[in-house]
Formats: sequence, structure tokens, C-alpha cells
Amino acid sequence: MAVRLPALATPNELLNYEYIAVMRQIRGLPNRGLVDSEIRYTEWHQPPVYFLLAALVGLAIPVELSPVNPPPPIEVEPNPAYLGTRRGNLNPAVHLTPATIPLLYTSRLGAALMGLVSLAVLYRVTSRLYTPGTGLLITSLLAFQPNFVHLSASVNNDMPLTAVTALIMSVTAWVVARDKGPLAFLGLGLLAGLALLTKANGAFVLAFVGAAGLVQLWQHRDWRRTLYSAILALVGAAVLWSPWLTLNTIRMKDTLGMQGSLPVGEVLGLNPLTFAVLRPYLYEIWRSFWLDWSAGQVGYGPDWVYGVAGGIVLVGLLGWVKRPSTPQPKFVPLVIFLGTLGICYLYFAVKALMVSSFGFIVPEGRWMLPAMPGLAWFAGVGFARWWPQAWRERVTTTMAVLLALFGVGLLVGLLPYLYPQAHLLPNADEAMQNVGIVYNDELVLLGAALPQSLTVGELTELTLDWQAVTDIDADYSVSAQLLALAHDGWEPLEIQNSYPGSGLNPTKGWQAGEIYHDVLALQPEGELSGPTVAAAVVWLWQGGEMAAMTRAQQPLETPFVAETTIRPAHPLTPAGLLAEPVMFGDWVALVGVETAVTEAGLQLTLWWRAVQDVPADYTVFVHGVDENGQLVTQADGLPNGGYSPTRLWQTDDVVRDERLLVGAGPGNGRVLVGIYDPQTGVRLTAMQSGNPLPDNAYPLTINP
Repeated sequence: MAVRLPALATPNELLNYEYIAVMRQIRGLPNRGLVDSEIRYTEWHQPPVYFLLAALVGLAIPVELSPVNPPPPIEVEPNPAYLGTRRGNLNPAVHLTPATIPLLYTSRLGAALMGLVSLAVLYRVTSRLYTPGTGLLITSLLAFQPNFVHLSASVNNDMPLTAVTALIMSVTAWVVARDKGPLAFLGLGLLAGLALLTKANGAFVLAFVGAAGLVQLWQHRDWRRTLYSAILALVGAAVLWSPWLTLNTIRMKDTLGMQGSLPVGEVLGLNPLTFAVLRPYLYEIWRSFWLDWSAGQVGYGPDWVYGVAGGIVLVGLLGWVKRPSTPQPKFVPLVIFLGTLGICYLYFAVKALMVSSFGFIVPEGRWMLPAMPGLAWFAGVGFARWWPQAWRERVTTTMAVLLALFGVGLLVGLLPYLYPQAHLLPNADEAMQNVGIVYNDELVLLGAALPQSLTVGELTELTLDWQAVTDIDADYSVSAQLLALAHDGWEPLEIQNSYPGSGLNPTKGWQAGEIYHDVLALQPEGELSGPTVAAAVVWLWQGGEMAAMTRAQQPLETPFVAETTIRPAHPLTPAGLLAEPVMFGDWVALVGVETAVTEAGLQLTLWWRAVQDVPADYTVFVHGVDENGQLVTQADGLPNGGYSPTRLWQTDDVVRDERLLVGAGPGNGRVLVGIYDPQTGVRLTAMQSGNPLPDNAYPLTINP
């Protein structure tokens, strides 16, 4: 996961990585007081625990000392199509790999290590307080929560704070369940100090310690014992936290390190009624909390993922309505509830202030991720309550395994879908060979494929096989377009611009002879008059200039690579309905006719419906005849101006066919409508209400 996830694809990963890189460059903690935050934003105000660990994990990677402090910002090559395509391009920068930026990837391992330690402690405590199966279920709920997995493979301090929260929650539960003495509160204080040194908003963990103190006071009714415990907890927290507070005060004039990131005073003084402004955003918050795998807040999963997640949590929480069949640790649920409530309050308070001030919300569900250990605890224990003691261990263990499979399934299935990549073909025989367009004598598009039928509004895929003619030293942008035939030429229904591999496989560095198999997601949009002839075209751009193209060594202006048919999003609704449709042959029915008299003549709109798939191309004739049946004017041609030939029609397709009959109008005889085979001139049989029509034509009377 840490390698598969694109670099910088998670929120603030570049800023967090810069923190670690600067530590290595100056051999010390970075000082935000040395930079103007209005010009250069940094995360240097954040506490250092995770960043120190990440720097130690990557200690074997050489980093040059900086001659200046602070060092200049890290420069990366931006992805010009970031968040700009139907799928993929969730990587804001390119050419960042374990080979080019190894310290970033070792820093990701630092986050994963903190997560593993917290999971081990969580399992040990919960399995001893409850049962091994229940402990495994609680641990699985946290471990395979998609955002927890995601941030475990990212340079960030949200997941490390969640890990520390799981640690302090577990230890607090153990202290309360076993009624440990005041000395245990020294350990709680040290863990609280660790949380405070992990992220600036880690202060909420003090709610766990405070709740444990209240339980102790309730159990023993000894205020001296509780006071002693509180003092020890404060000492433990102060031992770790006070040096950081002092450093912040001296260097940045920001003792808590929260200036500009967390409005402490406003959060503490928030009117409870203000939370009501968040009601319209609750689903968006839930999505971002449970599964949001991109910095751009677009890497969401399908809706059913959130339904499954909500169902699992709801079933677990509803288990608390059942009376437990075995003894349960006293006061532990209360302590966990109060601690988790503090986390949720902080998150929702900040978001309520955002909506009140700006009228919108950036959900940033990762901020609420530290609530997941508590939610996992309640859901896991509640789920276990549903089952009798004889079944409980087996069912909870099975559920834990299923959750693990669900999480792994998301990684294996959804992650590659969100971050599609071009892959290298081992030999040329596997590549398509139906295009052969050469671009700038450097790249050749060997082949392309597109489904035979597309629908407006539905996602489809254009498959491309590229080969490097020479070693490529430039990044080419692929401009793929879906074009539909229209009255004024080709009309674009979709345009997607991206580096290959949806941004993850830029061409710079491709070696001569290498063949890449790439898939682009396209979604046509627009209004159509029926199934329409369409084509895909592919241009390459580099440095703002279009690459020169040749095919068979001849210059090429328009790079058509594949043909297809595009249908409207929904069958068209005919107008001017006839009392009885007119059948032509076994395939086509005329179901509606609209007329309008203009200065140029008679404007007709014919509405056709395919009764079954039409096997060939037929021509529609519209003849204006006089009282003697002599032809006066006509408007013959393929349906819809030739853009919807009948060979494309499938059962229930509806086609709008507009025609101008020059010189025709009221009192100028009749208009005959029919269909014939252009190869033989033979008209299709015309029937209405089971009766054949004369001359196999539908007579249309033009009223004045």
C-alpha cells in the first residue's frame, strides 16, 4: 500500500514530508517562526513525535545538509491534469517514486509502524477484558477501516494520532477495569503527553484521563486519592509536553502551536445550537471519514461501501440494547464514550464554525479518525452481545476475518480503479496493431479499442497501446476526444487531457521499444437525436504544442483511432404522435410527425422507432407531389442527416429526423413519406393498422 499509493496523493503529504526533510537538512527541528506564513505555509508548528520517528526510520537514506535555515521549499513537478479527468489523476505531482524520493516512502513506513503498535496493544487489552474473538473484532474494525489503512501508508500525523489515541484508550480502559492506583495515572499522563506531541489537536485525549479520574473518585469516594492521581497524570504529561510548549513560546510566540490551525477560544465557546448547520453535510462527512482516498476529496468509493460500513456499525451499536450474558468491565464504556465524545466535539465544532463563517465545508474526515478506536470498541462489544456465549467466540472471530477480507478487497479492487496505471507489455504480440499513428517520430500509437456502443452520461474506456520509438525525454499529454457527427462537422462530446496512466505514467523516461497498455475513462455528454456515428481521436501535446502526426509515412491532420455509436442517455420521447404508427418492413415504425411552414418550405420532424435491430442502411424519402401524383419536390436521405444510419438502430431506439421540403406548403398537394433500399430502389412495405398503404408511402396532408 505504501508503495502503490501515489506520492503526495494524501492531504498535506508534501508539507508533512517537507517537515521530515528539513529536519534531516538542518539536523534539528524546523522553526515556523523563521518563515512568513502568508508567503510560505508549512506544518512546522506541528508537534514532532511522528516526524522524529519517520526521520529515524529513514536515517540510512543520505540527505545533504542545507547551507541555509530554513531550506527552500521542496520543488516537485506538478501534474497538469490533477483532478482533471473522469478517473485517476489523483496524484498532484509526477516523477516521484521510491527511487527518486526514497525518504518519503520510508517516512510512510513510520506511520505504519505506529499503527501496528497501537493495534497490538488494542488487541491485547480488549481480548483480556472481553474475549479473544471480541478483541480481534474490535482490532479488525480499526485496522481495516479504509482511511486508517490509507493513512497508514502516508506521510501524515492524523493516523499516528489515531494510533496514540488507541493506545491511551486501551490503557485507560485497563486502568479503570482493574481499578489501578494513582501510579497508573502517571503512565496515562505520559501517554497523554505523547498524544499532545503527535498533533496539535491531540488535547482531546485528556478527556480519557479526566474520565478515569472521575470513575476513581466515584468508586473510592476519596478525593485525596483522586487528587494524587490527577497530579501524577499532569506530571506525566508535563514531562513530555512542557519542553515543546517552551520551545514554541520562544521560537514562534505560539505556545500551543495551534495559531492559524485551530481556533481554541471559538471552539470552547461554541453555542450548541450552531451544530445544526452541519445537518446537510452529515453524509459528506461520513463518506470522508470512512473512505476518502485522495487529497482532492474525490477518491470516494461507490455508495454501497458507505451503506455496508454504516450497517456494520449500526448492528454493533444496537447490540448495546441487549443485556450482556456475561460480566462486563464496569465504567469502561463510560470512559471510552467520554473520550470519544471529546474527539467528535472538537471535529464538529471546527466544521460548524467553517459553515457559519464561509457557508461551505471541507469535510476532512481524517480529523475525526481518532474517534475510530472508540467507535470500533463500541461496535465490536455491541456485536458480541447479540450472540449467546456458546456461539460468541466463533461468530466474532468470523466477523473479524470478514472485515479483513472486506478491507483487503477495497485495496485490491477499488484502489487500482481510483489510481489506474498504464502497464508495460512484455512483448509486441500482446499489443493491438490497428492504428499506427506516429507522433513527433518519438511515439507510435499501435492500437486503440472502444466499445461498439456508448451511452451519453455513462462511463466507458478507451484502450490505447503506445510504443516508444526512441528514448523519451519529454512528457507528452494525451488529449483523447469523443466526437459525434453533427450538421456543422464533428461535435466533441468528451475531451480528456492527461499524462498516460491517468497521470501516473508520464512519458519522460520511456525507453525505446517499450510498449505501454493504457486505459482512459471517458464519459460522453450532450444532446443527440438518436444513435449517432461517433469516433475517438487522440492528439499528443508537449510544451503547449501539438505533436506532428503521420500514418503510413503520410502527414495526418485528424488522428481518428476508433469508431463507435453513441446513444442518448434515455430513449427520446416522440412528439406529434400518430393515431396509429406506420410500420415499414419488419424493423421500423413511424410513430410521430411534426410540421411547420417556413419561408423556405415545409419543415418536418419525423419520429422513428426501431421495432427490432435494423440489419442494413435504408434511405428515407419525403416526396412532395401535386394533385396528379407528379413529383414536385423531395428531401431524400439517411435519417438524421446521415448521422443516425439505420444500421445503428437497435430495438426501441427512437430517432428524431428533421427535413426541409423546399417549396412545399398548404394547398400544394400531398407529402409522401417512406423508406427504400438505396441499393435496389425497392421500397419497404408500409402498413398502418394492419392495412397496406398505396405505393408503400405514408400520405401526409398539410393543413393551411
